[in-house]
Amino acid sequence: MQLMEQIYKTIDGDYKVGIFESPTGTGKTLSLLCSAMCWLRQYKKMERGAELKKKLGAKEDDEPAWVQKAYEEKIVGRAVQDARQYEKHLEQLEKEGARMISGSLEDPGMHKARGSVRFVRKRRKEPGGADLSMDDLAPEDYTDHNVESGQPTVASSSIQKQYSQVEQEVKNLLEKVEQRTSVHQKVPSQSSSAMNESPIKIFFASRTHSQLSQLSSQLRMTDFPSSITGVHERIKYLPLGSRKQLCVNEEVVKLKDTQLMNEKCLSMQRGGGMSKLQREKDTQNDKLGQEHLPKDGSCPFMVRRSVPNEAELMDEVRDVGFSAVHDIEDYASIGEELRACPYYSIREGVPVAEIISLPYQLLLQRETRDSLGIDLHDSIVIIDEAHNLMDAISSMNSSSISFGEIKLVRRAIRLYTHRFFSRMNAGNRINLSKLYKLLSLVGKFIAREIDRSRAKPGTEVDASEIFAGTTGDLLNVYPLQAYINNSKIAFKLQSYMDKITETRRASAPLLFKVRAFMSSLANTAESGKFFFDVDKDAGGENVDKITLNYLLLDPSEPFADVVRDSRCVLLAGGTMQPMSNFTDFLVPYIDKSMINTFSCSHIIPDENLEAYTISRVEETAMEFTYGSRNRADVLNALSDALIRISASVPKGVVVFFTSYQYLDQVYARLQKMNTIQKLEKFKKVFKESRSTNVDEILRDYSSQINEDDQKGAILLSVVGGKMSEGINFSDDMARAVVMVGLPYPNIKSGDLIAKSRYIERKSLQHGDTASTSKRKAKELYKDICMRAVNQSVGRAIRNINDYAVIFLIDARYQTANVKNGLSQWIEKRIIPGSTDLDKSIERTARFFRGKRGRTAEK
Repeated sequence: MQLMEQIYKTIDGDYKVGIFESPTGTGKTLSLLCSAMCWLRQYKKMERGAELKKKLGAKEDDEPAWVQKAYEEKIVGRAVQDARQYEKHLEQLEKEGARMISGSLEDPGMHKARGSVRFVRKRRKEPGGADLSMDDLAPEDYTDHNVESGQPTVASSSIQKQYSQVEQEVKNLLEKVEQRTSVHQKVPSQSSSAMNESPIKIFFASRTHSQLSQLSSQLRMTDFPSSITGVHERIKYLPLGSRKQLCVNEEVVKLKDTQLMNEKCLSMQRGGGMSKLQREKDTQNDKLGQEHLPKDGSCPFMVRRSVPNEAELMDEVRDVGFSAVHDIEDYASIGEELRACPYYSIREGVPVAEIISLPYQLLLQRETRDSLGIDLHDSIVIIDEAHNLMDAISSMNSSSISFGEIKLVRRAIRLYTHRFFSRMNAGNRINLSKLYKLLSLVGKFIAREIDRSRAKPGTEVDASEIFAGTTGDLLNVYPLQAYINNSKIAFKLQSYMDKITETRRASAPLLFKVRAFMSSLANTAESGKFFFDVDKDAGGENVDKITLNYLLLDPSEPFADVVRDSRCVLLAGGTMQPMSNFTDFLVPYIDKSMINTFSCSHIIPDENLEAYTISRVEETAMEFTYGSRNRADVLNALSDALIRISASVPKGVVVFFTSYQYLDQVYARLQKMNTIQKLEKFKKVFKESRSTNVDEILRDYSSQINEDDQKGAILLSVVGGKMSEGINFSDDMARAVVMVGLPYPNIKSGDLIAKSRYIERKSLQHGDTASTSKRKAKELYKDICMRAVNQSVGRAIRNINDYAVIFLIDARYQTANVKNGLSQWIEKRIIPGSTDLDKSIERTARFFRGKRGRTAEK
């Protein structure tokens, strides 16, 4: 209730930003939804009343009373009746289902029987890996304005302006191709009225689709007062997503990579000149509609608002979606059943929608918002799991390319050009030549810095140095980016290399990575820096691992338009401390008086959680610093601790290690010491790895706990891994959480060096002393570490009746600096004097005896 009051106060008052911390398991998502929706329904009711009064005020003052009354009844009655009619239409759709249209509305013989849309979670076909011939990989003719006119591509302001105009023209054409419907250009609906439309919307964003998938189930638990008198008003929920989530064309879906899917979809649209009726009649096998593409190469699901029958299909997808709260998979099923593209049809619901969910990427990039018809003006923006937000913004606006990747792409361009030179037009030859030159200049710069021993992680690079003494600064990257965007060269080049090397890349073509890096070269922000680093995922000790990175250090710049356009922005998470990070680095331009902050304690009774800070096991000090964590006595003591904890705790135990590498080292040691065999006497052992199938291991772990009352299970996991965030270890899944060590980030990491230097410079600019600036920069490491700790241990408590114990194994948890970094609800439950393992095990046994006793009484 306190949290909801603060959220409502933020929306209703003069606040621009709200920052809320509510521990995981306290009902944070539901609290956000309830308070925001209650405010929205009240606002809609007031707005509608004001709008009707405005219309009524247009009558003549000297009219007779009976004329005035009749006018009021007509105006009010018609407006309200239209809105009620739409709600009844949605109610009927939920009861009876939508028409299953497999053909034209003009051809009754092509109709399926009327019935409910079946929401079936279909297993999509795995890509078969199309066997492309060399002819398929030849470049298509590409025409570029500057190539045709013979102009040199130089970075003059006049030509940059020309290219900006060309890019805008291309963007406008693509918008026509994709039939985007802006919220400012609302098309009259056959069923919904202006009163059904929501003047203010709630945009609910989170990091991943899996986190957003919980939103629909939470919404189904709620009901809100209607803003339309005399009728029950359904919650209008719209889950927006990418083609990966919503496309139902197997030809596109099988590509898997988002960039390739986008390219294939747009290509099929450009090739489609027929109406949907013509395409379906042209498709021989109409049973599934996908086994043969229409002869014009278009998509059998493509729909257009300009074609009446197809417009009706798009309305039907929208209305079926609003007939109940449906998640994104339901919308894919609706589109598949109605034979109308859900990726485009779902946008028809934007004007009517009250709540729109979307991942970070769709919210935080203006171009993407524009393409989806999203207008944030005066809207409520809720960002859940916001502890990830600043990193997400930086990541979306950053890029990286390794020395090895540059050499690989150069080789690919050289071989590809030699193979298909005779089949290339001028546009392809000139653009590929310039791409090759650009990559050669960047590659030579990196090689030169390597020879000078200056390519060290964290070493900053002035962008002007990359092309110093060359003609590279005359190259304009904008037409090269347009070439990669508008031609199919990235896919063809990658496929050619896969073919001649007999390998297959699972990720996106490298040319897309080149494009992102070129964008960084062209749009270097003052708050961004180029620096050297090492590709940690590349194997071997060689110079090919050295990367040139661009990192956006100030996330406030790209976030500013979201804050400016919206009514208010609510940032919520389970671990938002220190909140000063958000006020100082994310919204520094907002006056503190316009920022509301609130932090909740946990909802569980104090006696449902105990935390122990273990600094000693027998005579061994438990210090998991980099220099001591692999000592034999420390590992022996850790082995003893894990066995004793497993013997004392019922059901499930989750153990977090600081990295996959350290987990593997410890696991190998435990095997050598026969500790795994000893653990198996009390718990079945499960281990996370980089290749772990999360769903599979969680299913087996859960089954073991539920089926074996005596033994239970122990799961060895990694902080920041797949199990530490977004996974709910409720009730018996985690009666104990064990944190081994402190997960400080790599102090030699290039991006952290760059970030800490940036914080230090900003602090000095604000008038801080040198020592204060260094301290603030150093706090970055601690904040990253403690946020990861809090996020991991918070997995244990997921509801008001849950209970667990937490073991924090490292002597450093006793220091005030580290202890203060723990979430308040954990810190206040640390048991004094629990530094010794023996005493903590005694407390643990007593804790669970008490819980068993209370369960027996119940």
